[in-house]
Formats: sequence, structure tokens, C-alpha cells
Amino acid sequence: MRISSLYNSNAMISRLGVNGTRVNKLMEQLSTLKRVNVPSDDPVAASRLVQLNREQSAIKQYQSNISSLSGSLAVQESQVTALNNQLDSLNSKLLSANNSTHSQQDMSGYGAEISSMIDSMVEILNAKNESGGYLFSGTKADTRPVTLDKNGNYVFNGNDKTRETDVASGVSISGTTQVAGSFSTSGNDLEVLNKLKALSEKMQDPNANFADYQDEISEAIGRVKKSSDSVASLYTDLGGRQNRLELLKNVHDDISMANEQVVRDLSDTDWATASTNYQMYINSIQITNKAYSMVSQLNLFSLL
Repeated sequence: MRISSLYNSNAMISRLGVNGTRVNKLMEQLSTLKRVNVPSDDPVAASRLVQLNREQSAIKQYQSNISSLSGSLAVQESQVTALNNQLDSLNSKLLSANNSTHSQQDMSGYGAEISSMIDSMVEILNAKNESGGYLFSGTKADTRPVTLDKNGNYVFNGNDKTRETDVASGVSISGTTQVAGSFSTSGNDLEVLNKLKALSEKMQDPNANFADYQDEISEAIGRVKKSSDSVASLYTDLGGRQNRLELLKNVHDDISMANEQVVRDLSDTDWATASTNYQMYINSIQITNKAYSMVSQLNLFSLL
């Protein structure tokens, strides 16, 4: 078969082009420290990297949701703790007041203290978060939960709906706590607060006798005990949600770290291998250039 000088020239130029392209790609990988810079570098790895990046984005959003929700639940937990402490103090005050030997002046003092404790509990029920939203209004965060109606009775203005937050794929946790029910006998009627308010007013009435409200004090002690038990269960529920969030946070952290390692394995440049290949292709280009130069100088006259 006859091989023309044009064929040799084209073959040399083609080889120089191939090696030049490979050298440019290796230079890009060495400069970016990434083996996969465009999908064509490794289609399979590129597809997997897209999936991993999507998963990492979802995890970051879940982690952000967990951080925000955990902060909100921590604030609620502190308020519920304060509420439980107030109920304990109120129970002690009622037990102390439930004594017929006290003078009316003493009972008036107890009534005033009980009224002050009720105000403190209502203040807790109307607590806000750092954004100015009410903590215990259900999903009506812009509505003051507990107010007095025209008859001087406490009423609940929130709702029983929950606000769910996605914290993992297919997993959501409530960000609301229903506290009003702990002071109610039916729905959110706040009957316990209203009974206590009426009792404190009777105790401060200078014309009232202990016998007039002795039974009410005994009933109030029972109601406060039930409210305290209910609030304690809310505290337990809040702690359980916090524990779930901490567990999920740790799981997300572990998965994220594993994904980051896979991303590095798939995309990062193997410096030693890339450097060796780079030098090999540079040598190949030099050899090809030298061979092309020598071959291009050959002609029939040089053989005569």
C-alpha cells in the first residue's frame, strides 16, 4: 500500500490534536482540582453528582428547618416550665389558704396573691416568640390567645390547629403546643382560670366569710392539680419532640458527611495520576512534533 506524505502529515496533525485536547483537559482538572467539570468528562459520575447535590440541598433545608423549629420549641419549653412552676406555687398557696383559722385580712392577702399568680399565668399564655408571634395561639400567631370578655371572663381566641414542619423526607413535627386546654374542662373554655379568678375576688371581699368559699378552695386545689398534670404532660411532649429533632439532626449530619465524601471521590482530581498523565501527553506531543519535523523533511531526492 502506498502511503503519501499528505497522509503522514494528516496523521501527525490528528495525533497532535488528540494529545493537545487531552493536555488541555488535564490542565483544567489540575487547575480546578475537579475530575468532572462538565458532564462529558464522566456521564455516569456527573449523573450521580447531580443526585447527590439535590440530596445535599434537601438536607440543608431540613437542617435549617430543624434549627428553627428547635429554637421555637425551646422557647415554648421555657414558658411551659414557668407555667408549671406557677401552678406549683398556686397549689401551695391554696393549700395554705384552706384553713378556717385565718383572719379575713389574711384571706384577702391570699386572694391578692392568687390574683397575681393568675395574671402571671395569663401573661405566659400570651407569650410571644422573637418574631412577635404568639406561642400558644395554634396557627393564629398574630392573635392574642387569652383576653377578657365584656363580662370579665377569660376567653381563648386561638385555635387547636397545628403547624407542621418538614424535618426529613416524609417526616414532619408540630411546631405548636396547645396549652389552653390545660386550664379548661371542655374544649378551650378556660374554666379553671375563670373559677380561680372568681375565687380570688371572693377571698378579697371584706364581707365574705371563709365558709362562703371553703368548698371552692377545695375544688380549686383539685383543678390546679389536674392543670399541673396536664402542663407536665405538655413538657414531656415538648422534650420528646426536641429529642426527635436532635436525632434527626445527627442523622442528617452523618448522611451529609457521607455524601460529601462520595462527591469528593467522584469529582476530585487524583493529583498523582493526573500529573503523570499530563507529563506523558506532553512527552507524546514533543515526540510527535519531532517525528513530524523529521518526516516532513524526507523526500525522494534525499534517498538519491
